[in-house]
Amino acid sequence: MSYSIARRSERKPVRMAVILLIEGEEVDHRALTVDISRHGVRLQANPALTPGQLAQVIFEDSPSHAVPARVVWAGRLGSDREAEAGLEFVNPLSTPP
Repeated sequence: MSYSIARRSERKPVRMAVILLIEGEEVDHRALTVDISRHGVRLQANPALTPGQLAQVIFEDSPSHAVPARVVWAGRLGSDREAEAGLEFVNPLSTPP
């Protein structure tokens, strides 16, 4: 028996470098998108992220605009998603980059 998850918007595979600003940290981090939708993004990120953390995502095509987001999930150590995290945008994008 298989289950399907209803998504609010379609995800599109997109490989793009972004800058991740994590609330409470003074260092910006480089990350790479895996997929994106109007409501969020899955990233490959080096910093260990924790669900509930607030962050801002800066896309390479809009370097002057930071998109507020919240970490929804983070891959566990040793899993196939170890360096990945899912972020939900505070306000949905009008059109994904």
